[in-house]
Amino acid sequence: VWTYTECFYAIVNLPDQRFTCDPQSRQTRAMRNLLPQSFGLLLLIAAARFSYANLTASDTLRAVLHRIESQSDRYNKDLAELVRFPSVSALPQHEGDVLAAAGWLAERLRAAGLQNVEILATEGPQPVVYGEWLGATDPHAPTVLVYGHYDVQPVDPLDAWESPPFEVSIRGGYYYGRGVDDDKGGLLQAVQAVEAWLQETGAVPINVKFLLEGQEEVMSPHLTTFLERHAGRLAADVALSADGGQPAAERGGISLGLRGVVSLQVDVVTAGTDMHSGMKGGSSANANHVLAVLLAGMRDSRTQAVAVEGFYDDVAAITDQDRRDIEMYGFNPEKEAAELGLLGYVGEEGYGILEQRWLRPTLEVVGMAGGFTGEGIKTVIPRSAMAKISCRLVPRQTPQDILMKVARHIETHCPVYARCNVTALGGGAFPFSNPRNSPGNAAAAVVHATLSDKPPLYLRDGATIPALAAFQQVLNVDTTKFGWGLSERIHAPNERLRVDMYDKGRRAWAMLLEELPRHFAAAAETEAMEARGAMEATESPHGDGYWHGALGTEAAEMGRDIPDRDGALHEEL
Repeated sequence: VWTYTECFYAIVNLPDQRFTCDPQSRQTRAMRNLLPQSFGLLLLIAAARFSYANLTASDTLRAVLHRIESQSDRYNKDLAELVRFPSVSALPQHEGDVLAAAGWLAERLRAAGLQNVEILATEGPQPVVYGEWLGATDPHAPTVLVYGHYDVQPVDPLDAWESPPFEVSIRGGYYYGRGVDDDKGGLLQAVQAVEAWLQETGAVPINVKFLLEGQEEVMSPHLTTFLERHAGRLAADVALSADGGQPAAERGGISLGLRGVVSLQVDVVTAGTDMHSGMKGGSSANANHVLAVLLAGMRDSRTQAVAVEGFYDDVAAITDQDRRDIEMYGFNPEKEAAELGLLGYVGEEGYGILEQRWLRPTLEVVGMAGGFTGEGIKTVIPRSAMAKISCRLVPRQTPQDILMKVARHIETHCPVYARCNVTALGGGAFPFSNPRNSPGNAAAAVVHATLSDKPPLYLRDGATIPALAAFQQVLNVDTTKFGWGLSERIHAPNERLRVDMYDKGRRAWAMLLEELPRHFAAAAETEAMEARGAMEATESPHGDGYWHGALGTEAAEMGRDIPDRDGALHEEL
């Protein structure tokens, strides 16, 4: 029994470790001490419930999937109608469009069979759309908080679009339009899957709550206070994010984390008026020059590292497990460069491209203005210049700390003949980390493996979804990302979503709704076994703490024989 149990533990819970199943090995003997031997068989039975091979669609699920397949025209209409709202949260002139999109979504949730649907105010002009269905017949069924956002990015430059951005166009197997992927198409898939379950059976296998926000694209500045105000109503066992994407159409991915973000604006003033570049040039301070020097000084020109003092102080070291995940991901830089028309890669020295994107912080200049920028030439020395900066953060960094460090750097390096002012843009967002083997991730992995016929990749994401860290901090729930776009041209002209991925996402959500209860039941069973194991350990004839002592001794011996003993395997033990 112990041989099989240990092998299964190694395969399922440490899938990327080089782990022997020899019952006489030090590794196996150390694992044996994780629980008393009387629980070996129970552990094997519980662990087997996580096996990819055990997912077989029930007759009910087959009926739900068939219903989904029969309603594709209606789902296309959903997407066209929601995209038609120019719900750009960053621009005040679109506040009415944001409210109109929220109203449409509330009606769509009601039509899907959700109950207690409301449009709930935030402290900003963009409300939250809420709906719930809490009628699961199993008293132990988990409650899931489904997250998505209905606001979108501005469409500039408009002349780069090949079709109107707020009208869905279908070309070459893609939907085109602002928000088709990020995130109107994503949230609709979740709504449509819940609706199909209610249409077919009158019930959903779990309790479901929807939180659809309208300010994600401006960094959710009022979401945290909203969550605090409605924490009781939003209580859940896990959150599922319809925002996000997959690494490839044929291979699913489980996200283990997102970077946080803090943004700011730098304004430089050198005079009370613009000046003639001939009459005053050469002796008067130029705001553009001052700004250019400030920005250039924030990066080491040789190593490309951020030169702001203390910027990397709290950054965690990259682990061996991180590097294995990157290796398994199979990133192809040449392919990406060709697709993007990228002229070359540049980044922090000593780190690979995915290490730079997933696990290292950044400081990027995302906008600049100063002087005359119209057609032709105007020979003036500008009195002012401006830049917008966005910093992506990794675990252990905080928005406020990085904002203060960048502001201090600018203040220190601002010359005496200029005034330099820093203004925070939005509230910022904390980095998000997701437990690798949470019940939500385990259930999602089964769905991915079933749809793709291969296990999912484990990855991190360079982007930011502020809500996910806020859910951990305020609601104490982890989030499994379950978006189904490929992040093609999002935030850019000609945003698009593959037609087959819109369909695949609906089916995946329907499958996940049935799969989740199994994994929460298995997790509860494992917790109960661990509690019983702890009781047996204290009652052991070897004395209190025997199991802990045995594990500590043999794990320590084992660790001395493993290269990089401070890596993920050692930490897991």
